[in-house]
Amino acid sequence: MAKVLVDLKNICKSFDEMEVLHDFNLQIMENEFVTLLGPSGCGKTTLLRMIGGFDSPSSGEIYFDGKLLNGVEPNERPINTVFQRYALFPHLNVFDNVAFGLKIKKLPKDEIEKLVMDALKQVHLEDFAARKIDRLSGGQQQRVAMARAIVLKPKLLLLDEPLAALDRKLRQDLRYELKDMQRSLGITFIYVTHDQEEALTMSDTVVIMNEGRVLQIGSPEMIYNEPETRFVANFIGESNIVDGQMIKDNVCMFEGVQFPCTYKGFSKNEEVDIVIRPEDFLIVDKDKSKLTGVIDSKTFQGSIHEINIIDIKGTELTVHTTKDYPLGLEVGLIVDPENITVMKKPGVNVYSGVMEADQMVRISDDIILETDSELEEGTEVVVRILTQDVLLDDIDESDFEGIIQDIKKRDMYYDVYIKTGDKTIVSSTSKVHRVGETTGIWVKREKVIVNVEEDVENE
Repeated sequence: MAKVLVDLKNICKSFDEMEVLHDFNLQIMENEFVTLLGPSGCGKTTLLRMIGGFDSPSSGEIYFDGKLLNGVEPNERPINTVFQRYALFPHLNVFDNVAFGLKIKKLPKDEIEKLVMDALKQVHLEDFAARKIDRLSGGQQQRVAMARAIVLKPKLLLLDEPLAALDRKLRQDLRYELKDMQRSLGITFIYVTHDQEEALTMSDTVVIMNEGRVLQIGSPEMIYNEPETRFVANFIGESNIVDGQMIKDNVCMFEGVQFPCTYKGFSKNEEVDIVIRPEDFLIVDKDKSKLTGVIDSKTFQGSIHEINIIDIKGTELTVHTTKDYPLGLEVGLIVDPENITVMKKPGVNVYSGVMEADQMVRISDDIILETDSELEEGTEVVVRILTQDVLLDDIDESDFEGIIQDIKKRDMYYDVYIKTGDKTIVSSTSKVHRVGETTGIWVKREKVIVNVEEDVENE
Protein backbone atom coordinates (compact mmCIF):
# COMPACT_ATOMS: atom_id res chain seq x y z
CA MET A 1 0.00 0.00 0.00
CA ALA A 2 1.29 3.47 -0.93
CA LYS A 3 2.67 5.57 1.90
CA VAL A 4 1.48 9.15 2.51
CA LEU A 5 4.50 11.46 2.21
CA VAL A 6 2.86 14.91 2.32
CA ASP A 7 -0.35 15.59 4.24
CA LEU A 8 -1.91 19.05 4.01
CA LYS A 9 -4.65 19.61 6.56
CA ASN A 10 -7.08 22.54 6.47
CA ILE A 11 -4.52 24.94 4.98
CA CYS A 12 -5.61 28.58 4.76
CA LYS A 13 -3.46 31.48 3.58
CA SER A 14 -4.27 35.19 3.38
CA PHE A 15 -2.25 38.20 2.25
CA ASP A 16 -3.49 41.58 3.48
CA GLU A 17 -6.97 40.17 4.16
CA MET A 18 -7.09 38.58 0.69
CA GLU A 19 -7.61 34.85 0.97
CA VAL A 20 -5.39 32.87 -1.40
CA LEU A 21 -6.00 29.34 -0.08
CA HIS A 22 -9.16 28.23 1.70
CA ASP A 23 -9.47 25.06 3.76
CA PHE A 24 -7.08 23.14 1.49
CA ASN A 25 -6.72 19.39 2.12
CA LEU A 26 -4.48 17.08 0.11
CA GLN A 27 -2.47 13.88 0.58
CA ILE A 28 0.50 13.08 -1.69
CA MET A 29 1.90 9.57 -1.84
CA GLU A 30 5.52 8.50 -1.85
CA ASN A 31 7.14 8.23 -5.33
CA GLU A 32 4.18 9.98 -6.95
CA PHE A 33 4.28 12.65 -9.68
CA VAL A 34 1.59 15.14 -8.65
CA THR A 35 0.72 18.23 -10.66
CA LEU A 36 -1.05 21.26 -9.22
CA LEU A 37 -2.95 22.66 -12.19
CA GLY A 38 -5.00 25.81 -12.37
CA PRO A 39 -5.18 29.37 -13.72
CA SER A 40 -2.86 32.14 -12.58
CA GLY A 41 -3.70 33.34 -9.09
CA CYS A 42 -5.37 30.10 -7.94
CA GLY A 43 -2.82 29.50 -5.16
CA LYS A 44 -0.55 26.86 -6.76
CA THR A 45 2.78 28.57 -6.16
CA THR A 46 1.73 29.78 -2.70
CA LEU A 47 1.01 26.18 -1.73
CA LEU A 48 4.34 25.02 -3.13
CA ARG A 49 6.20 27.72 -1.19
CA MET A 50 4.55 26.64 2.04
CA ILE A 51 5.54 23.02 1.50
CA GLY A 52 9.10 24.16 0.82
CA GLY A 53 9.15 26.36 3.93
CA PHE A 54 9.50 29.70 2.11
CA ASP A 55 6.11 30.81 3.43
CA SER A 56 3.84 29.80 6.32
CA PRO A 57 0.12 28.99 6.35
CA SER A 58 -2.22 31.37 8.15
CA SER A 59 -3.77 28.25 9.66
CA GLY A 60 -3.62 24.49 9.15
CA GLU A 61 -0.87 21.87 9.33
CA ILE A 62 1.69 20.53 6.88
CA TYR A 63 2.99 17.03 7.62
CA PHE A 64 5.94 15.36 5.90
CA ASP A 65 6.46 11.65 6.44
CA GLY A 66 4.27 11.90 9.54
CA LYS A 67 6.18 14.85 11.08
CA LEU A 68 4.77 18.38 11.46
CA LEU A 69 6.65 20.83 9.21
CA ASN A 70 5.12 24.07 10.47
CA GLY A 71 7.96 26.29 11.70
CA VAL A 72 10.74 24.11 10.23
CA GLU A 73 13.26 26.17 8.21
CA PRO A 74 13.61 25.39 4.46
CA ASN A 75 17.20 24.16 4.81
CA GLU A 76 16.10 21.70 7.49
CA ARG A 77 13.48 20.03 5.29
CA PRO A 78 14.36 17.01 3.09
CA ILE A 79 12.90 18.97 0.19
CA ASN A 80 14.46 20.78 -2.79
CA THR A 81 12.89 23.26 -5.20
CA VAL A 82 13.42 24.03 -8.88
CA PHE A 83 12.17 27.54 -9.59
CA GLN A 84 10.84 29.05 -12.79
CA ARG A 85 13.89 31.33 -12.77
CA TYR A 86 16.61 28.77 -12.32
CA ALA A 87 18.60 30.88 -9.78
CA LEU A 88 21.94 29.55 -11.01
CA PHE A 89 25.21 31.23 -10.03
CA PRO A 90 26.49 32.99 -13.19
CA HIS A 91 30.09 33.21 -11.88
CA LEU A 92 30.31 29.42 -11.37
CA ASN A 93 30.58 26.73 -14.02
CA VAL A 94 28.14 23.83 -14.35
CA PHE A 95 30.05 21.53 -12.01
CA ASP A 96 30.36 24.11 -9.25
CA ASN A 97 26.69 25.09 -9.51
CA VAL A 98 25.66 21.49 -8.98
CA ALA A 99 28.26 20.95 -6.26
CA PHE A 100 27.30 24.06 -4.27
CA GLY A 101 24.95 22.35 -1.79
CA LEU A 102 27.33 19.43 -1.31
CA LYS A 103 30.19 21.78 -0.47
CA ILE A 104 28.01 23.52 2.10
CA LYS A 105 27.60 20.10 3.73
CA LYS A 106 31.41 19.74 3.65
CA LEU A 107 31.39 16.33 1.99
CA PRO A 108 34.73 14.83 0.90
CA LYS A 109 36.00 16.07 -2.46
CA ASP A 110 35.96 12.67 -4.17
CA GLU A 111 32.39 12.01 -2.98
CA ILE A 112 31.28 15.42 -4.28
CA GLU A 113 32.83 14.70 -7.68
CA LYS A 114 31.08 11.34 -7.95
CA LEU A 115 27.68 12.71 -6.87
CA VAL A 116 27.91 15.71 -9.21
CA MET A 117 28.91 13.65 -12.24
CA ASP A 118 26.15 11.12 -11.50
CA ALA A 119 23.62 13.98 -11.36
CA LEU A 120 24.93 15.53 -14.58
CA LYS A 121 24.71 12.16 -16.29
CA GLN A 122 21.10 11.89 -15.15
CA VAL A 123 20.30 15.15 -17.00
CA HIS A 124 22.58 14.37 -20.01
CA LEU A 125 25.13 17.12 -19.23
CA GLU A 126 28.16 15.06 -18.16
CA ASP A 127 30.20 16.65 -21.00
CA PHE A 128 29.31 20.17 -19.89
CA ALA A 129 30.80 20.16 -16.38
CA ALA A 130 33.36 22.90 -17.15
CA ARG A 131 30.96 25.05 -19.20
CA LYS A 132 30.05 28.53 -17.95
CA ILE A 133 26.37 29.10 -17.22
CA ASP A 134 26.05 32.02 -19.66
CA ARG A 135 27.19 29.72 -22.47
CA LEU A 136 24.27 27.35 -21.98
CA SER A 137 20.89 27.37 -23.70
CA GLY A 138 17.68 27.78 -21.69
CA GLY A 139 17.05 24.04 -21.82
CA GLN A 140 20.58 23.27 -20.63
CA GLN A 141 20.26 25.74 -17.76
CA GLN A 142 17.03 24.03 -16.74
CA ARG A 143 18.89 20.72 -16.66
CA VAL A 144 21.61 22.23 -14.46
CA ALA A 145 18.94 23.44 -12.04
CA MET A 146 17.48 19.93 -11.97
CA ALA A 147 20.89 18.36 -11.35
CA ARG A 148 21.57 20.77 -8.50
CA ALA A 149 18.25 19.80 -6.93
CA ILE A 150 18.57 16.03 -7.26
CA VAL A 151 22.25 15.78 -6.28
CA LEU A 152 21.23 16.24 -2.62
CA LYS A 153 18.91 13.22 -2.92
CA PRO A 154 15.80 14.86 -1.46
CA LYS A 155 12.71 12.81 -0.67
CA LEU A 156 10.56 15.45 -2.34
CA LEU A 157 11.23 17.75 -5.29
CA LEU A 158 9.09 20.85 -5.85
CA LEU A 159 8.98 22.25 -9.39
CA ASP A 160 7.48 25.71 -9.94
CA GLU A 161 6.72 25.97 -13.68
CA PRO A 162 10.34 25.08 -14.60
CA LEU A 163 9.58 24.82 -18.33
CA ALA A 164 7.63 28.08 -18.68
CA ALA A 165 10.50 30.08 -20.20
CA LEU A 166 11.34 27.49 -22.87
CA ASP A 167 10.05 27.24 -26.43
CA ARG A 168 7.26 24.78 -27.20
CA LYS A 169 9.39 22.06 -28.85
CA LEU A 170 11.92 22.07 -26.03
CA ARG A 171 9.15 21.96 -23.41
CA GLN A 172 7.69 18.90 -25.10
CA ASP A 173 11.06 17.12 -25.11
CA LEU A 174 11.82 17.94 -21.48
CA ARG A 175 8.40 16.73 -20.25
CA TYR A 176 9.31 13.16 -21.08
CA GLU A 177 12.78 13.58 -19.58
CA LEU A 178 11.29 14.86 -16.31
CA LYS A 179 8.90 11.93 -16.07
CA ASP A 180 11.65 9.41 -16.83
CA MET A 181 13.88 11.09 -14.25
CA GLN A 182 11.19 10.92 -11.57
CA ARG A 183 10.67 7.21 -12.20
CA SER A 184 14.35 6.35 -12.20
CA LEU A 185 15.16 8.41 -9.08
CA GLY A 186 12.14 7.27 -7.08
CA ILE A 187 11.61 10.83 -5.81
CA THR A 188 8.18 12.35 -5.22
CA PHE A 189 7.59 15.30 -7.58
CA ILE A 190 5.10 18.12 -6.96
CA TYR A 191 4.86 20.11 -10.17
CA VAL A 192 3.11 23.45 -10.59
CA THR A 193 1.78 24.54 -13.99
CA HIS A 194 -1.12 26.22 -15.76
CA ASP A 195 -0.39 24.19 -18.90
CA GLN A 196 -2.99 21.43 -19.26
CA GLU A 197 -0.91 19.47 -21.77
CA GLU A 198 2.04 19.33 -19.35
CA ALA A 199 -0.19 18.07 -16.56
CA LEU A 200 -1.83 15.36 -18.66
CA THR A 201 1.49 14.21 -20.16
CA MET A 202 3.62 13.81 -17.04
CA SER A 203 1.44 13.27 -13.99
CA ASP A 204 0.33 10.27 -12.00
CA THR A 205 -2.19 12.52 -10.25
CA VAL A 206 -3.58 15.91 -11.25
CA VAL A 207 -5.01 18.34 -8.68
CA ILE A 208 -7.28 20.93 -10.31
CA MET A 209 -7.33 24.21 -8.37
CA ASN A 210 -9.30 27.43 -8.67
CA GLU A 211 -9.61 30.35 -6.27
CA GLY A 212 -7.62 28.57 -3.58
CA ARG A 213 -9.72 25.39 -3.56
CA VAL A 214 -9.41 21.83 -4.82
CA LEU A 215 -12.02 21.18 -7.51
CA GLN A 216 -11.03 17.66 -8.54
CA ILE A 217 -8.25 15.12 -7.95
CA GLY A 218 -7.57 12.13 -10.17
CA SER A 219 -5.48 10.51 -12.85
CA PRO A 220 -5.04 12.46 -16.11
CA GLU A 221 -7.43 10.06 -17.83
CA MET A 222 -10.13 10.49 -15.18
CA ILE A 223 -9.77 14.27 -15.06
CA TYR A 224 -10.09 14.50 -18.83
CA ASN A 225 -12.83 11.93 -19.38
CA GLU A 226 -14.89 12.49 -16.22
CA PRO A 227 -14.82 16.17 -15.23
CA GLU A 228 -16.98 16.91 -12.20
CA THR A 229 -17.60 20.63 -12.77
CA ARG A 230 -18.01 23.00 -15.69
CA PHE A 231 -14.76 24.69 -14.74
CA VAL A 232 -12.78 21.44 -14.96
CA ALA A 233 -14.43 20.45 -18.23
CA ASN A 234 -13.59 23.82 -19.78
CA PHE A 235 -10.12 24.11 -18.30
CA ILE A 236 -8.93 20.65 -19.37
CA GLY A 237 -9.07 20.66 -23.14
CA GLU A 238 -12.11 21.69 -25.17
CA SER A 239 -15.62 20.63 -24.27
CA ASN A 240 -19.16 20.90 -25.50
CA ILE A 241 -21.25 21.64 -22.40
CA VAL A 242 -25.02 21.76 -22.84
CA ASP A 243 -28.08 21.67 -20.61
CA GLY A 244 -29.65 18.24 -20.31
CA GLN A 245 -31.86 15.91 -18.30
CA MET A 246 -31.44 12.44 -16.86
CA ILE A 247 -34.59 10.72 -18.08
CA LYS A 248 -33.77 7.59 -16.07
CA ASP A 249 -30.74 5.46 -15.28
CA ASN A 250 -28.53 5.14 -18.38
CA VAL A 251 -30.68 7.50 -20.46
CA CYS A 252 -30.09 11.24 -20.82
CA MET A 253 -31.53 13.90 -23.10
CA PHE A 254 -29.97 16.99 -24.60
CA GLU A 255 -30.84 19.20 -27.55
CA GLY A 256 -34.24 17.51 -27.58
CA VAL A 257 -32.80 14.05 -28.30
CA GLN A 258 -32.49 11.04 -25.96
CA PHE A 259 -29.14 9.24 -25.78
CA PRO A 260 -28.00 6.15 -23.91
CA CYS A 261 -25.28 6.88 -21.34
CA THR A 262 -23.50 5.08 -18.50
CA TYR A 263 -24.72 7.19 -15.56
CA LYS A 264 -27.05 6.12 -12.74
CA GLY A 265 -28.36 7.46 -9.46
CA PHE A 266 -29.83 10.76 -10.61
CA SER A 267 -33.39 11.79 -9.87
CA LYS A 268 -35.90 11.16 -12.65
CA ASN A 269 -35.80 14.07 -15.14
CA GLU A 270 -33.13 15.83 -13.04
CA GLU A 271 -31.58 18.81 -14.84
CA VAL A 272 -27.88 18.18 -15.48
CA ASP A 273 -24.92 19.42 -17.50
CA ILE A 274 -23.89 17.20 -20.41
CA VAL A 275 -20.21 17.23 -21.45
CA ILE A 276 -18.94 15.80 -24.73
CA ARG A 277 -15.40 16.28 -26.00
CA PRO A 278 -15.12 17.45 -29.64
CA GLU A 279 -13.27 14.28 -30.68
CA ASP A 280 -16.11 12.12 -29.28
CA PHE A 281 -18.78 13.42 -31.65
CA LEU A 282 -18.98 11.49 -34.92
CA ILE A 283 -20.35 13.12 -38.06
CA VAL A 284 -22.72 10.84 -39.98
CA ASP A 285 -25.35 11.16 -42.70
CA LYS A 286 -28.24 13.32 -41.46
CA ASP A 287 -30.66 10.39 -41.84
CA LYS A 288 -28.63 8.26 -39.37
CA SER A 289 -29.11 10.47 -36.30
CA LYS A 290 -31.92 12.38 -34.60
CA LEU A 291 -29.43 15.11 -33.68
CA THR A 292 -28.75 17.09 -36.83
CA GLY A 293 -27.19 20.40 -37.70
CA VAL A 294 -25.53 22.51 -40.36
CA ILE A 295 -21.77 23.06 -40.69
CA ASP A 296 -21.32 26.75 -39.97
CA SER A 297 -17.53 27.17 -39.89
CA LYS A 298 -14.32 25.15 -39.88
CA THR A 299 -10.57 25.48 -39.40
CA PHE A 300 -7.70 23.17 -40.31
CA GLN A 301 -5.35 22.54 -37.34
CA GLY A 302 -2.71 20.28 -38.83
CA SER A 303 -3.80 16.80 -37.80
CA ILE A 304 -7.52 17.58 -37.45
CA HIS A 305 -10.31 19.74 -38.79
CA GLU A 306 -12.25 21.69 -36.16
CA ILE A 307 -15.84 21.95 -37.37
CA ASN A 308 -18.53 24.07 -35.74
CA ILE A 309 -22.08 22.82 -36.26
CA ILE A 310 -25.29 24.70 -35.46
CA ASP A 311 -27.75 22.04 -34.30
CA ILE A 312 -31.54 21.84 -34.43
CA LYS A 313 -31.89 23.93 -31.25
CA GLY A 314 -29.51 26.65 -32.46
CA THR A 315 -26.65 25.49 -30.22
CA GLU A 316 -23.11 25.57 -31.58
CA LEU A 317 -21.31 22.24 -31.16
CA THR A 318 -17.61 21.71 -31.91
CA VAL A 319 -16.38 18.52 -33.56
CA HIS A 320 -12.80 17.37 -34.21
CA THR A 321 -12.39 15.06 -37.19
CA THR A 322 -9.69 13.94 -39.59
CA LYS A 323 -12.11 14.29 -42.50
CA ASP A 324 -13.03 17.58 -44.16
CA TYR A 325 -16.66 18.57 -44.86
CA PRO A 326 -18.11 21.43 -46.92
CA LEU A 327 -19.67 24.49 -45.31
CA GLY A 328 -23.46 24.47 -45.26
CA LEU A 329 -23.74 20.68 -45.29
CA GLU A 330 -26.51 19.26 -43.10
CA VAL A 331 -25.16 16.36 -41.04
CA GLY A 332 -26.06 14.07 -38.18
CA LEU A 333 -24.16 13.68 -34.92
CA ILE A 334 -23.78 10.53 -32.85
CA VAL A 335 -21.79 9.79 -29.69
CA ASP A 336 -20.98 6.53 -27.88
CA PRO A 337 -22.64 6.19 -24.45
CA GLU A 338 -19.29 5.93 -22.63
CA ASN A 339 -18.21 9.28 -24.13
CA ILE A 340 -21.10 11.21 -22.56
CA THR A 341 -20.26 12.78 -19.20
CA VAL A 342 -23.17 13.77 -16.96
CA MET A 343 -22.55 16.33 -14.21
CA LYS A 344 -24.77 17.66 -11.48
CA LYS A 345 -25.55 21.32 -11.93
CA PRO A 346 -23.91 23.58 -9.36
CA GLY A 347 -26.13 24.11 -6.35
CA VAL A 348 -27.48 27.61 -5.89
CA ASN A 349 -29.00 29.52 -2.99
CA VAL A 350 -31.83 31.80 -4.17
CA TYR A 351 -33.43 34.50 -1.98
CA SER A 352 -35.59 37.59 -2.26
CA GLY A 353 -33.85 40.69 -0.97
CA VAL A 354 -33.83 44.48 -0.79
CA MET A 355 -30.96 46.77 -1.73
CA GLU A 356 -29.63 48.98 1.03
CA ALA A 357 -27.10 51.80 1.09
CA ASP A 358 -23.43 51.27 0.13
CA GLN A 359 -24.15 48.34 -2.25
CA MET A 360 -25.44 46.13 0.57
CA VAL A 361 -28.35 43.74 0.10
CA ARG A 362 -30.59 42.58 2.94
CA ILE A 363 -31.86 39.01 2.63
CA SER A 364 -33.21 38.85 6.19
CA ASP A 365 -32.62 40.46 9.56
CA ASP A 366 -29.69 38.07 10.01
CA ILE A 367 -28.19 38.12 6.50
CA ILE A 368 -26.84 41.34 5.00
CA LEU A 369 -24.22 41.02 2.27
CA GLU A 370 -21.91 43.34 0.35
CA THR A 371 -22.35 43.25 -3.45
CA ASP A 372 -21.06 44.84 -6.64
CA SER A 373 -24.60 45.90 -7.57
CA GLU A 374 -25.31 49.58 -8.22
CA LEU A 375 -29.10 49.24 -7.97
CA GLU A 376 -30.85 51.95 -5.99
CA GLU A 377 -31.56 51.60 -2.29
CA GLY A 378 -34.98 50.05 -1.70
CA THR A 379 -35.00 48.04 -4.96
CA GLU A 380 -36.50 44.58 -4.53
CA VAL A 381 -34.13 41.99 -5.97
CA VAL A 382 -33.43 38.29 -6.34
CA VAL A 383 -30.11 37.17 -4.85
CA ARG A 384 -28.28 34.07 -6.10
CA ILE A 385 -25.18 32.54 -4.49
CA LEU A 386 -23.63 29.29 -5.73
CA THR A 387 -23.19 26.78 -2.93
CA GLN A 388 -19.48 26.49 -3.80
CA ASP A 389 -19.10 30.23 -3.11
CA VAL A 390 -20.45 30.01 0.46
CA LEU A 391 -17.33 29.80 2.61
CA LEU A 392 -17.40 28.48 6.17
CA ASP A 393 -14.90 30.16 8.48
CA ASP A 394 -14.16 31.29 12.02
CA ILE A 395 -17.07 33.24 13.45
CA ASP A 396 -14.89 36.29 14.12
CA GLU A 397 -13.87 36.45 10.45
CA SER A 398 -17.31 35.90 8.94
CA ASP A 399 -20.16 38.00 7.53
CA PHE A 400 -22.72 36.18 9.69
CA GLU A 401 -23.11 32.86 11.47
CA GLY A 402 -25.50 29.93 11.70
CA ILE A 403 -26.07 26.45 13.06
CA ILE A 404 -25.45 23.37 10.87
CA GLN A 405 -28.75 21.50 10.45
CA ASP A 406 -27.81 18.77 7.96
CA ILE A 407 -24.87 17.43 5.92
CA LYS A 408 -25.07 15.45 2.69
CA LYS A 409 -22.00 13.67 1.27
CA ARG A 410 -21.34 14.19 -2.43
CA ASP A 411 -18.63 12.60 -4.59
CA MET A 412 -15.83 15.03 -3.71
CA TYR A 413 -17.42 17.35 -1.15
CA TYR A 414 -20.16 17.86 1.43
CA ASP A 415 -23.32 19.96 1.10
CA VAL A 416 -23.67 21.66 4.49
CA TYR A 417 -27.10 23.13 5.37
CA ILE A 418 -26.84 26.05 7.82
CA LYS A 419 -29.80 27.72 9.55
CA THR A 420 -29.49 31.47 10.04
CA GLY A 421 -32.61 33.04 11.54
CA ASP A 422 -35.47 32.05 9.26
CA LYS A 423 -33.21 31.24 6.29
CA THR A 424 -31.21 28.20 5.28
CA ILE A 425 -28.01 28.60 3.27
CA VAL A 426 -26.10 25.69 1.67
CA SER A 427 -22.31 25.49 1.41
CA SER A 428 -20.42 22.94 -0.71
CA THR A 429 -17.11 22.25 1.03
CA SER A 430 -14.41 19.60 1.26
CA LYS A 431 -14.01 20.12 5.01
CA VAL A 432 -15.77 17.82 7.45
CA HIS A 433 -18.24 19.58 9.78
CA ARG A 434 -20.68 18.34 12.42
CA VAL A 435 -24.44 18.76 12.69
CA GLY A 436 -25.26 21.13 15.55
CA GLU A 437 -22.04 23.13 15.48
CA THR A 438 -22.06 26.91 14.97
CA THR A 439 -20.06 28.17 12.02
CA GLY A 440 -19.16 31.51 10.51
CA ILE A 441 -20.31 32.16 6.93
CA TRP A 442 -18.55 34.37 4.40
CA VAL A 443 -19.36 35.24 0.77
CA LYS A 444 -17.10 37.35 -1.46
CA ARG A 445 -18.92 40.40 -2.76
CA GLU A 446 -18.31 39.51 -6.42
CA LYS A 447 -19.98 36.11 -5.83
CA VAL A 448 -23.30 37.67 -4.75
CA ILE A 449 -25.40 37.84 -7.93
CA VAL A 450 -28.21 40.41 -7.75
CA ASN A 451 -31.00 40.79 -10.35
CA VAL A 452 -34.37 42.50 -10.56
CA GLU A 453 -36.96 39.78 -11.19
CA GLU A 454 -40.61 39.31 -10.38
CA ASP A 455 -42.48 36.47 -8.71
CA VAL A 456 -39.48 34.47 -7.55
CA GLU A 457 -40.00 32.35 -4.44
CA ASN A 458 -37.34 31.81 -1.81
CA GLU A 459 -35.61 28.44 -2.10
